Amino acid sequence: MLSLSLLPDEYLSINNGQIIVHLIRVAGGRAHLRIEADRSVPIVRGALLEREGAARPECLTPPPRRNPGHRRDHLYLWNDDRERAVRAIQQSIDRLEQTGETAEADILRTQLNRLIPTFWEEEKLPRRLREQTADSV
Repeated sequence: MLSLSLLPDEYLSINNGQIIVHLIRVAGGRAHLRIEADRSVPIVRGALLEREGAARPECLTPPPRRNPGHRRDHLYLWNDDRERAVRAIQQSIDRLEQTGETAEADILRTQLNRLIPTFWEEEKLPRRLREQTADSV
């Protein structure tokens, strides 16, 4: 399979010019194409073929599955800003405990521990933060 990138107003020629595919424009995530071919050449949208029961061509990869509600597989890389934010939150929790609001501090500490990377992310976590989070658990 050949993969090409086209800019607007570029075209490609198939079968020595018998079929011309012209990229008119790209807007809003859609490509607008003009196809010049003999009337004997059937040109049908893939979605229509699939709706009528045709199988998707093997050369095409299936579209990625999207589940907008779930983002669990995303890995949030830790950097200095996130490390400072965790440290500031831990200091705020410590101040709450010092003022006697231990119940609220426990709730916040539990939530913070849920945000701190799990064991499979720890290798990317800076050593200073790993040691601080181990102390707070």
